[in-house]
Amino acid sequence: MKKKLALLLLGLSSLNVSASENFSDHEMFCEQQPQISCLDYINQQLASSELGSARWYEIKSYQFDYFYDKMEFQTLKDSTEPFISSEELPVVFQVQVYFYYAKSMHYLGDFETGRKYATKAFEKLQAIFDSFGNPMRMVELANLQYVFGNKETAMHILDRAERRFGKSKDPIFHFELASNKANVFHSLGDVDGALASRQIAADWILKTNHNRKISVALGNLARTHQLLGNYEQADTVYTQSLKYMDSDSESPCDCHLYVTAS
Repeated sequence: MKKKLALLLLGLSSLNVSASENFSDHEMFCEQQPQISCLDYINQQLASSELGSARWYEIKSYQFDYFYDKMEFQTLKDSTEPFISSEELPVVFQVQVYFYYAKSMHYLGDFETGRKYATKAFEKLQAIFDSFGNPMRMVELANLQYVFGNKETAMHILDRAERRFGKSKDPIFHFELASNKANVFHSLGDVDGALASRQIAADWILKTNHNRKISVALGNLARTHQLLGNYEQADTVYTQSLKYMDSDSESPCDCHLYVTAS
């Protein structure tokens, strides 16, 4: 058990990056062609799409999400930067550009620029949510607030999302919601609250076949058990997470998703 817990600590100790699944989930897109690598498939589809078409913008957003997922922040910055000054983009794509650019600049250490574009993304996200009421947009709103230090505001938005869309049967939404709430709880020092939310996130995502998300959820749940001294539970959940690791994952929490804050 001690050896496994040491591996757990090693796999999770560097996870001080916090993000969420985004507008475009490249993993689901790539499931259409599992025979080749996800990035190759994205690039292949991008090359065969008409530049500037709705299809092109959609696939480009999967490319952004891939770079973000893999924590390739310099590549993400370089990919989004050519679009940040354009006013001719489809509104959702423009928001994604702001969102990913803000996150990449934040992680590369340019917090002022990151905050500037996070504000732009937040304002446009708020307008999209007000117009269409998409629950995932509320989670994105909360995540932007959380990453840039507005923890109480983030929790307020997540609570609103839960009250408004709590009866949803969408497991991805509930996974996102609970995982983001766990991040905020942990950053506020409420590790018990984080544990409860991480258990909810794991329960919801286990209803799907998204193995990588499952391994992330279980890995984070194990980490939180470990922080609370629940070593047997941590060991059990960590071992369970190993079953869902895919070949692209370096650990059960390579964790661009939801990691415990330091």
